[in-house]
Amino acid sequence: MYINKFIFGLSASLLTIGAIQAQEINPLDISRYSESDMNGTARFKGMSGAFGAVGGDLSALKINPAGSAIFNYNQASFSLSLANKKNKTNYLNNSESKNYTGLDVGQLGAVFVFNSNDAQATMRKFAVGVNYESTKNLNNDYRIMGTGQTNSLGEYFYQLANGYQVPHRVLVPGNNQNQDYINAGYIANYPGQQTYLAHETFILNKGSKDGEYEANFGTNQDTYTQGKYVSTDGYNSKFSGNFSAQLGDRIFVGANLNLHLFDYKQTSDAVEINRSNLPAGMVKSITYTNQLYTYGTGFSFNLGVIGQITDELRAGVAYESPTWYSLRDEITQGVATTVVGDAKAYAVYPAVTNIFERYNLKTPAKYTGSLAYVFNKRGLISVDYSIKDYSNNQFRPKNDGGYSIMNDFYSTEMKTASEFRIGGEYRIKQVSIRGGYRFEESPYKNIKYMGDLNSFSAGIGYEFGDSRLDLAYSHTARSYTTNVLDMTVNNLYDNATWKMKENWVTLSYVINF
Repeated sequence: MYINKFIFGLSASLLTIGAIQAQEINPLDISRYSESDMNGTARFKGMSGAFGAVGGDLSALKINPAGSAIFNYNQASFSLSLANKKNKTNYLNNSESKNYTGLDVGQLGAVFVFNSNDAQATMRKFAVGVNYESTKNLNNDYRIMGTGQTNSLGEYFYQLANGYQVPHRVLVPGNNQNQDYINAGYIANYPGQQTYLAHETFILNKGSKDGEYEANFGTNQDTYTQGKYVSTDGYNSKFSGNFSAQLGDRIFVGANLNLHLFDYKQTSDAVEINRSNLPAGMVKSITYTNQLYTYGTGFSFNLGVIGQITDELRAGVAYESPTWYSLRDEITQGVATTVVGDAKAYAVYPAVTNIFERYNLKTPAKYTGSLAYVFNKRGLISVDYSIKDYSNNQFRPKNDGGYSIMNDFYSTEMKTASEFRIGGEYRIKQVSIRGGYRFEESPYKNIKYMGDLNSFSAGIGYEFGDSRLDLAYSHTARSYTTNVLDMTVNNLYDNATWKMKENWVTLSYVINF
């Protein structure tokens, strides 16, 4: 089907509206860019990512890039994961459950080690590595549903139309629904389009004055059954180029250059049924559909040092720069309603994609300190501690009205959060047994948006010749807050609690060459 493209040219006014009023933007969106699944090799997953001072693993390089200089041989690895996400929501005392299961290419890469023939050289060896990793798996499905809300979904359209005094000429019908929707955008940008959708489905009627609208839905004295169905698909992934060197006997240094790829699709249906008795002609049910597509690229770098304090004890310090993203949003939307006394359903789903101007996002930097103790070449215990100031999330240009509001929100609501990881490994002949625990503090001052993350893991590896097979299981749990229409400010709707439990099974093949 041919899809019309409508490109918004005035990013400041539109993104003020899009970011603050559109249901697709909510406080949790930033986690798509600044949070990580700690995905990677099965060895890395089995120890919960506690590798900052360990090195010797391709996934460890994202924690501390100096770790590639600890390799003694060239190595390549490939990792595949099975992800299962169990979502349970509670909204107005009603619980809903929905699961997602799928495969994820967690990691693919290689490192090449070059030793010096000069025993007196300062640089004893250096390593060059390339690695691909799935930073965050964005595939999921969840739903919320409950009865007892007293604000109709129609109130969202009513406040938008009257708040921006959308002129009545956006409602002048033409010969083509798609073109009418596009014209509404030309006349009054995003509010104009929402007003057009609401008017054509009888949610709003024209008022007596231009820019005024009357509600044709229930009042806040009515009782509504409301819900939201969300299906997401996509990834945030990273290609890394690594260089590291061993200086003398006990110092390892390294750096990464990273290219980030972001591709995300979300389909969200907000639904409502009015349970009260209504007069003929008033809206009985509403379905508000938004399809969001966000895509773009980013750049970041890592720096790290590992010191061999004693033959058994290592310490590491690492810096992960902000990621500088260049992103673009596309939105396709529509509304369907039923009206009391009318058997016909009214639906407006324009075959039009709204394309917003490209924008920039800078995520916060991350600092990590690590300790590892290796005993008798049979096993190790490793601890990582990281901090990240999430209040430094920043949309740009900063002087844009919409971005300014979002930046103020993150600056006010988010904080410096810590992350703790501990992992261990013990080798019995050709078999390695692993386990780990990860705790990540909520980045929000008000934990209602996102709770603390708790995760544990276990794994096993079997070495045969120059190859190794590793298997790991990890479990992660975290709670969130969402609602039927997620609006950053002036939220009209009750919050729903959402708890997601993730179970990952990862298999890696590793070969030394």
